[in-house]
Amino acid sequence: MVMHDDGLPNSYYEAPNSLLSMDSSTYSGLLAIGALASISIAFTSALLGFITWRMINWKSHYTANISRNQSVLLIYQLLLADLLQSVGFLISFHWAAERDIIGPKDICFTQAWFIQLGDIASALFVLAIAFHTTYQVVRSKVFSHKHFVCSVIGVWGFALFLTSLVPIIGGRYVFLRAGVWCWISTEHEGMRLSLHYIWIFIVEFSAFIIYAAGFYYLFRAKRSNAFITTGRSVTGLRKARLAMLAYALAYTFLSLPIAAGRMASMSHHQPSPQYYLFVGALFTSSGWIDTILYALTRRSLLFDELNVYGRHAKPATTNAASGKDSSSQRQNSTDTILAKNGSEGNGSDGIGGIKMERTVKIELGDMESTKVSPNGVNNYFATAEALSNNV
Repeated sequence: MVMHDDGLPNSYYEAPNSLLSMDSSTYSGLLAIGALASISIAFTSALLGFITWRMINWKSHYTANISRNQSVLLIYQLLLADLLQSVGFLISFHWAAERDIIGPKDICFTQAWFIQLGDIASALFVLAIAFHTTYQVVRSKVFSHKHFVCSVIGVWGFALFLTSLVPIIGGRYVFLRAGVWCWISTEHEGMRLSLHYIWIFIVEFSAFIIYAAGFYYLFRAKRSNAFITTGRSVTGLRKARLAMLAYALAYTFLSLPIAAGRMASMSHHQPSPQYYLFVGALFTSSGWIDTILYALTRRSLLFDELNVYGRHAKPATTNAASGKDSSSQRQNSTDTILAKNGSEGNGSDGIGGIKMERTVKIELGDMESTKVSPNGVNNYFATAEALSNNV
């Protein structure tokens, strides 16, 4: 085996493990990838900083701690994963400046590590978002905060485990040039499949099945004119699910082309460098696209959860002596509405509710009084429209 001056195999410095001369099209493509990575970093950093600030100062903006909103927290983790991936693709500027891609360099290992970790983590959190949303719809509640936090830590731990297995199994120089950036070298096709591709395809297939099951559940609920979650209509739930589905569709659209290209290369049909430049530009756009999706869907996401509880709800009460609603002191608005289902009508013993800690507008025409209970307290079912500025 011919050795290089630094004692490494000379093959590490030759194609396909390194690119010693870069043509103008590859140079321009790497600049485009670096530019899109910069945009993703700017967008995700700004949104993460904004959400973090709102979590810390939530008392100045909300009546409920926004850091307990599990839908927002899951998207927060997805944005973190997008940020890691974009940091990896930002190194494309270095290769463009050097006009080469040298596989054994430490910066090549760094790029491959960030791309692998960011891609796996974003895939797992897309699946977690799908499962969490469907669980909310079907079970009409959310996970306990303790179990939710443990699950998030578990997802990050699993992503780090899969990423760490690559150099543990393949050694220090398993990360070399792979197309127009650094990743798992072509000598380890089996590792690419077992520690990356299979998880991407599992996520895409599982998310499709989970969302299909959830929409079927909503379709049946609509036909039966039922409410899945007390106080929420099927239409409102469908809007929230569509908002969460957008993240899975965006991930599939952005990641499937590059996965298809890698799978084609495993079957000895090597795509052109221009193809990898194009799909790399798509791939690194995940950060700014997810940021825009959050800006467009945030109201649906927050209104979808607003703290779903699987416990007894307190009904709105009317003071029998004064004839005034006890919440009237909130100056024509209320910060908390508990929707009570008509358990008296269907014989159900349990009462589930959605606690909406927001300033809301109540349309009196939508309020229907139930029969007066023996203690003289009137129970109401209210439809509310959130008016506060959500995160």
